[in-house]
Amino acid sequence: MEKLIFNASMPRSGSELLQVLLHQNPRIYGSPTSPLLEYQFAARGNYGLAEVKSQTPALMQQAFIAMCKGMAESYYAALTERPVVCDKNRGWSHYYEWVAQWNPSPKMLCMVRDLRSVIASMERIYRANRHLPEGPDNPAQLAGMTVADRAKHWLSTQPVGLALQRTLDCFQRGIARDILFVKYEELCSHPQGAMDKIYEFIGEEPFAHDFQNIVKEVEEDDSHFGIFGQHSIKPILRPAKPGDWQDVLPKEVATGIRQGTPWFFDVFNY
Repeated sequence: MEKLIFNASMPRSGSELLQVLLHQNPRIYGSPTSPLLEYQFAARGNYGLAEVKSQTPALMQQAFIAMCKGMAESYYAALTERPVVCDKNRGWSHYYEWVAQWNPSPKMLCMVRDLRSVIASMERIYRANRHLPEGPDNPAQLAGMTVADRAKHWLSTQPVGLALQRTLDCFQRGIARDILFVKYEELCSHPQGAMDKIYEFIGEEPFAHDFQNIVKEVEEDDSHFGIFGQHSIKPILRPAKPGDWQDVLPKEVATGIRQGTPWFFDVFNY
C-alpha cells in the first residue's frame, strides 16, 4: 500500500457514493464501512495494562504507534493489491492527531450535506420501515412521537449528532484546514469537478469517472447495520434536488434545525 486516505464523512451525506466512485479508479480501493479504527481503538484500550506500564514509556509509545501503522498495512495487504486505499470510518477525524503519529499528514475527506436533508433522509427511512421495531419512537414514554422530537433525537445522538459534534470539534481544534470537506450537493451536480478536487487533495492524477454506470464492487451486508445503516447506491448519479427536505420536514422543524446549528450552515454556506 503506497497511500492510505481516510473517509470521515457525516452520515447520510454520500460517503458510500464517494467510496464507490473512488473504487472505479483501478489505483484506488474504496473500502466499505471499515473496522480498522475499531481494531486500533481496542488495542489502545489495553494501553494501561501492567505489561505496558512496567516497560519504558517512550519505547511503549513508539512500539504502539509502529503497531498501528503495521496493523493498517497488514490489514489492507490481505484485502487488495491496489496501491491507494480509502478507508471509510466516521471516527477518523476525531483521532486525527493519533492517526498523524503513524500516518504523517493524513489526507482526510469528509462529505457534508444540508442538515435538513440529512434529517429528512433519516425520517424517510423511519417511515419506510414502520413494520420493524426500530426507530426513536417510544409511545410508552411519549418519546419520538413527532417529527420535531425525532429530529431533535437524531441531532443529539448517534450517528448524526455524534458526527455533527466531531465536525465542529475539527474546526475548534484547528484541524479542519487539513481536511477536504466535499458537499454532497456539489458531488451530485458537478461530479467530475468535485472528484478532480479530491484527486488534487490526495495527490493522485485525475480519473475520468462513469457517473452513468455506478456499481458497488466491494461486498457489504447492510443487515448488520440496522435500517439507518443502508449503503445502497443508485446506478446513475443525478443532481441533488434543492430543498429535498421540504416534503418531509414541517417548516418549523426545518427552521429549528437551522437555528439550532448555525455554525454548520455558516461554515458550509447552506
